[in-house]
Parts: sequence; C-alpha cells; structure tokens
Amino acid sequence: MVEVRRYDVVVVGAGMAGTSAALAASRAGARVALLEKQAEPGGSAALSVGMFWTAPSVEAYRRRIPRGDVALAERVVADHRETLEEIRALGARVAEAETRDIMTFGIGWSIDVRAMLSLARAEVQAAGGRLATGATAVELLQDEARAVAGVLVREAAGALVRYEAGATVLATGGFQGAPELLARYVGPHADRLVLRSNRGSVGDGLRLATGAGASATAGLATYYGHLLPYPLDTFGPEDFTPMTQYYSDATLLVNLRGERFCDETLGDEILNQAVTLQPEGRGVMLFDHDVRSTRAVAESFPGLGAVDRFDLARRGGGRCAEAATLEQLVRTVTAWGVDGDRLARTLQHYTDVTLAGGGVSDGVPVSPSARAPHTGPFYALMVQPSVTFTLGGVRIDTDARALDADGRPVPGLHVAGSDIGGLSNEGYAGGLAPAYITGRWAGRAAAAVVGG
Repeated sequence: MVEVRRYDVVVVGAGMAGTSAALAASRAGARVALLEKQAEPGGSAALSVGMFWTAPSVEAYRRRIPRGDVALAERVVADHRETLEEIRALGARVAEAETRDIMTFGIGWSIDVRAMLSLARAEVQAAGGRLATGATAVELLQDEARAVAGVLVREAAGALVRYEAGATVLATGGFQGAPELLARYVGPHADRLVLRSNRGSVGDGLRLATGAGASATAGLATYYGHLLPYPLDTFGPEDFTPMTQYYSDATLLVNLRGERFCDETLGDEILNQAVTLQPEGRGVMLFDHDVRSTRAVAESFPGLGAVDRFDLARRGGGRCAEAATLEQLVRTVTAWGVDGDRLARTLQHYTDVTLAGGGVSDGVPVSPSARAPHTGPFYALMVQPSVTFTLGGVRIDTDARALDADGRPVPGLHVAGSDIGGLSNEGYAGGLAPAYITGRWAGRAAAAVVGG
C-alpha cells in the first residue's frame, strides 16, 4: 500500500525558492510539506556567497536583458527591498550597505543565506509543517479535471508516498545537473560544462510541470555560470568563488583558432556562455600586469576578501603563462594548440581599434572602454565554462502560476526559482533575490487556492 499524507500545500525543493514558498504559504495559514530530494536542505543557495541582488530598475533590466519577461521583472524589482526587510525581520543578518554594479548592472545586499534558510524552515515546522529530506518527486498527482493535486514521492528507503494537497509548488532548481538536457537545449559542448552548484538539480521541475500540461519558455539554451581555469585538478564547493575568473571582461578573450568572438566588456557570465559554443568549448584570456595586479586580485563581493585568482588557477592545475613580451606570450599560447599566426593578427587588430576608441575588430565589436594589453609582464590563462543554474524553464505569470501553451494557468500548480524561465535570458537578473521573491509569489498564491 502507498502511504497517503495530506497537506494544504506541498513544495518540491527546499532551496531558496522552495523555502520562501513554504514560509509564505505557512504565514498565510496553510499547512505545508516541504520536500527535498537530497540528504540536506538548502540546494544551491546554501553554497552561494549570499548576495541578494537583482536589477535596480525596470529600465536597467530592459537594457541588460532585452529578451526577458518585463512583467515578471516589474514585480521582482518592486518586491526587492520589501523581501529584504522580510529576511531581516526573520532574524538573518542583512548588510546595511548596498553593493552596486553587480554583474555590471545590479544592486544587492549581502545576507546570511544559511541562517535565513534555517530560520524559515524552523518557522514552517513550528506552524505544523513538515520537512522531508531524501524525498524524490516521481510524478505529479492530477484529479479527474486534470488539476494538480499533489505529488508522488519516493523516499530514501524506497517507499512511495502520496503527498496530496490543494496546491503544489515546484522549486527544484533548474536542470544544470543533467548533461543530457544541457546538450539538448544548450548545444555542443554543453554536456561538458563544469557544474558550479548542487548536483540534485537535474530538471525535475521542468519534467514534472510539462508532464502536467505546463509550457516551457524561450531561452532554454541560456544559463548562468562563470569562466574557470582549464584544466582543473579538483573542483568542489569551496572552489566555486575563488576559481571564478570574474575579471575576464578586462582581458582579450580568444578561442583556439586565435579569434575573438564576443565583446569582452559584456561581463564574465555572458562570456561564459559564448565560450561554450567555441571549438572544444574553451577559450584563452590574455592580459597585462595592470589587470593582473588590480582586477585579478580584487574582492569579488564585499566581505569575501581579496584573492589572487590567477595564482589560484595556476596552483589548481590551470594552463597559465607569463612572458616579458606579447610576442613571447603568443609563442607560449601557440604551444597550447592555439593558432599563433591568427592570434598575432587578432591582437594587433584589437590593439589598433582600442587605441582608436573602439569600433569593430575582425567583425566583433570592441567597446570604447576596452583596453588592449600593453604593460608587461603579460599573462595568459586557458578557461572553460561552468553552469550554476539554467535560465530557461517553466512559463509562469506574476502569481507564479504555471501556464500552458495557450497562456492558461495549470490548476493547482505553481513554479518558482530556477525552475521558471523568462525573467532571465542570456543576461541574468540575479539568483537568490528572484528565487526568494518568486517563491513568495508561489507560496501566497498556493495558500490562496486552498483558502489559507
């Protein structure tokens, strides 16, 4: 016999979005079951540096993410500061000072994300809710009218349990942990992406939602991640931030053919996606002493401290080079399998265009703010892309209701966090803040469905 457990709202995924949804639903009077497939709750949020950020305005969002869903962005931006105060009131640390120009344009505040998650879960449980770990969602339950009525779960010991509920929230964190889905949606080399998040986010939310009639968004080929050294001897959660080459926007970035392929000043998270589509999914950053002694050792986020990313890359196994002249650097990089003649021409053309104040070099835009390497010694680092979470996902409205292909809500089903698509598309509008905010939408709307 399959055990049946009945709740008002069931939430699948206990990361930032799922925990926020559970908290919001509980505060609205619903009895909540919060399910997590891994042995510990927290998801990728618990591995993050805790920067709660998004676009500072809808106008800034439009400039950075022109193919994004503006309706979702308007509400995320409007809710940002209110949800920040909600986290502070919960008892978690929230920085007093804001950080600006995050990922070139965002605004945010550092929070103690692990404390926030723990405090929120404790409140849900104190209100009569349940936290179940080692609980893998198998399929959504649907009634005769095809409304979602809960979820069938396989527990760690193998037993099946029916969690029946009037409303269900999916917040499983995207599909970055599934190489076959990355290859299907992102393209060649994507199945090699280094995973820079938890390993449990393998597309459960997308699979469950579309199986129940929900529609996927555009932008399934886009994702958030950062460039890492290539190769790497080891790579674990403790390396996620120190090994990230945030300063790539201050370098000259080429592929193995020695060609530029993207405006470097767009930012590391954009370059990361572009490198994936290059030959063998690799690139080479070239830069000078000025960049090496400033951007490459700068603090990435307030409170994290400065680290020497180039030195860490070298010690971690990355292919690095240092040379007194650019000519010597090109010869070294040629030995890595890069087309040296093409690289030399690329470097000369790029230098000429930067000195002229920007324009186009070999068919690729050069920003007026770009600066070619000119102060020795000179450096090179081979890089590879990583994935933190995917940006495409389930289509939702501003109440986080899952929508079908005709734009109609799927009864009883809500989706939040990295399981949704539309808010970010190539450019991204933040991780923790949009996850918490959309989770709160979902939890409140789910509670309203059952009269909470």
